[in-house]
Amino acid sequence: MNAQPNERNIRRRAGLLFSIFFFSSAVVFTQEPHRDIPAELSLSRAVETALAGHPDILLAREEVKAASARRMQMEARPDPLLSVGTAGIPWTLKSGEVETEYSLGMEQAFEFPGRRTARVEIARHDEDAASLEIERIGLLLTAKVKKAYYRAILADRTLQATESLSGLLDRFLEAMTIRFESGDAAYGDILRTRIEKARLQNRLIEARRERDASRAELLLLLGIPTENQVRLTDDLTFRPFESSLGQILESAITNRPSMRLARLRESRAAVEIRLASLAGKPDFEAGLFIPSKNIRGWGFSLGLSLPLSKVRAEGLRAEAAAAREKGLIQTSALVRRLTVLIGTAHANARAAEEQVKVFEQKLLAEIEAEIDNGLEQYRLGRIEAYALLDLFRSLSEARIEHLNALYLYAVALAEMETAGEEF
Repeated sequence: MNAQPNERNIRRRAGLLFSIFFFSSAVVFTQEPHRDIPAELSLSRAVETALAGHPDILLAREEVKAASARRMQMEARPDPLLSVGTAGIPWTLKSGEVETEYSLGMEQAFEFPGRRTARVEIARHDEDAASLEIERIGLLLTAKVKKAYYRAILADRTLQATESLSGLLDRFLEAMTIRFESGDAAYGDILRTRIEKARLQNRLIEARRERDASRAELLLLLGIPTENQVRLTDDLTFRPFESSLGQILESAITNRPSMRLARLRESRAAVEIRLASLAGKPDFEAGLFIPSKNIRGWGFSLGLSLPLSKVRAEGLRAEAAAAREKGLIQTSALVRRLTVLIGTAHANARAAEEQVKVFEQKLLAEIEAEIDNGLEQYRLGRIEAYALLDLFRSLSEARIEHLNALYLYAVALAEMETAGEEF
């Protein structure tokens, strides 16, 4: 008789546990939606990912929305005013001497022509400036992503180059062991090569650490969990750029977001001066009302503001003039800044370009060929082991320096795209 209640209790508990598990799973999936995490990541996709969801971009987009909302507020006309008034209130407490009358009406304010238009134009300038700020932040973020991507690629390529050098040392050890067993080489040659291999292992450990650190930095910048294994598909390549410094400067001064922002500030200051010139102009007010003693009739009222304070108008004009001068100074300083920083970045890019050419056109190929020749000469007993190890060290340095030159060239080009934008 007790078996059936126990079975029912077990089923009830199992159902309760299943419900809790199902509810908990639903909550987890609701709180953390599926994210499209790529297995492969090109440079262009990395930039696209950063521009789509980086906090700086999202904040700038919200600022555009706020600027648009402020512009909408400036476009709105003054609200009408529902008014209740009275007239004929007696000066004395004696009643009956003055007949009191009440009125109910509607009043509307009208700004002096041009004032609202100027205010709306200023708000539109601010909205355009917020949009340009998104472009400026995007330009800086693109360069930041590029440099992080290049650093991760450099770390990958450095690790691959170091691993290939380890394989080359194994070939050296094999050749030295054969000569040692035949009595043509000393054991010291093998020992020196093993020491060199131990040093290389330390470099491999450092290369793996740098690869993990640079990859984590890139993924963090993109908002991708760092534990994900993402393969980087682009490589450090060399493409000489043909634009001269004059062409780059001309394009920057014309098209850079910072320069367009500077010109926008000058234009805004001009509108502020126009608005300040209207500070001494009167505003108007008109109203319609119904009197209490003659409901069948109606009345109207006209009002005119009296801008008697000259100090306020002079202050507004002085502030607008200072804003205009400030914009001119900022524009001039930005042009000088762009000229210097782009010139420096251009020189760095040219120097890195020449360094890459040195390695790719002649030096690296010569050392690679000399290694194969040196190994063959050692097998024939025509050179000593120390000469072979010297060739190995030269090859090791050449490969790493070649990769560094490619990286510095790519970084210099990225910096040239944003030189002068951080202000």
